[in-house]
Amino acid sequence: MQSTTTHTSIPAPHAQGAKTSRARSAAAVSALSLGCFTFVSTELMPVGVLPSMAEGLHVSLGQAGYLVMGFAFMVALTAAPLTSMLSSVNRKLLMAALLAVCCLGNLATYLAPSYFIVLIGRMLVAAAIGVFWSTAVVTAVHLVAARHAVRATSIVFGGVSLAAVLGIPAGTILGEHQGWRAVFAALSVLSLLVFAVIAWSVPAVKIAKSSTRGAMSAILKDGRLLAVFATTALIVTGNFLAYTYIAPYLEQVAGQTASQISVMLLVYGGAGVITNFAIAPFAAKSLRTCLVIVTALLAVSLVAMNMAVSSYGAMLATLAVWGAAYGALPVLLQTMVFKQASRIEGGEDAATSINVAVFNAAIGLGAWIGGLIINSAGAAPIPGVSACFILAGLIVVIATRQRTSRQG
Repeated sequence: MQSTTTHTSIPAPHAQGAKTSRARSAAAVSALSLGCFTFVSTELMPVGVLPSMAEGLHVSLGQAGYLVMGFAFMVALTAAPLTSMLSSVNRKLLMAALLAVCCLGNLATYLAPSYFIVLIGRMLVAAAIGVFWSTAVVTAVHLVAARHAVRATSIVFGGVSLAAVLGIPAGTILGEHQGWRAVFAALSVLSLLVFAVIAWSVPAVKIAKSSTRGAMSAILKDGRLLAVFATTALIVTGNFLAYTYIAPYLEQVAGQTASQISVMLLVYGGAGVITNFAIAPFAAKSLRTCLVIVTALLAVSLVAMNMAVSSYGAMLATLAVWGAAYGALPVLLQTMVFKQASRIEGGEDAATSINVAVFNAAIGLGAWIGGLIINSAGAAPIPGVSACFILAGLIVVIATRQRTSRQG
């Protein structure tokens, strides 16, 4: 879930290979967005069908939640090394192959006779998403004119937001009527369709100045980039500590029905889609101010959750604010990564792969902590603990902003 900064701050490592028309480039960017939609829907789908998966696999809610945790940790471990290893592969072949792996992983999950096989199937997809996530935005940016970089980023990340607004709610509804296995069968078919779209539209190009060992070393010594990675880690841990267990929270604490939970997830995702696209012009003017505002809104929404449990309308509004705040964050955080990495030769792929690793490690950490809480104390404490992580991230953002101002 990544982004670029304003067109004046990104250098121009260009795609090498056949020249592409404007229409072909637009189709390729849209296809990459569909790929993000498919992968993120696969990653987060257990969130929407967590109770039924736990029951069907004869495990606790916490253990079912670890399917998200294990997936995320696998991405964190493999994103950087696999991206570096595969960076020389042309992007048509690479992206299509990754979608083929996604299809096979979802098929394995659908057919799995046990929890262990489900976990293996998801690890297969996790290894692929780390590379896709690390390279999709970089590919999209270099297929369009520099002035369209932020727009291309928002389109690719629109697939991430659409996974929340369409993928997870649709999967929740399908799982309610046909069972959780049908959800992963549908994801397998979707992966196959997106494979075909990507194979048709994405050009067989290579990206010049891809990540190098020197770039990776320079990035790990860059204080501003390390601060962005720390911010990502804290905010994403807090968000997914709560989001992974939102279905049991709404059911057990707020007393919502399955259909009401589907509507709430739809509202959450819809708000995120809007801010994903709406944030770009504001980010171009004042990136850190935007990050401070949306992080504060995220913290406030989580603090308000336990106060809103007695009212369906209040809970709906709270999830709308939460979704809107979170929807803008991936674009803002990755824009900051690109802005800092653009000063390092070959830095974009390398920095993005590190941010992907941090992002997904944080998803896994959030799911793990949430699982410990829900198994020991129930779902009620989760939003408050989540808000603490978000507030810690906000402190880092503000402190970094003040330090940058003094240095400037």
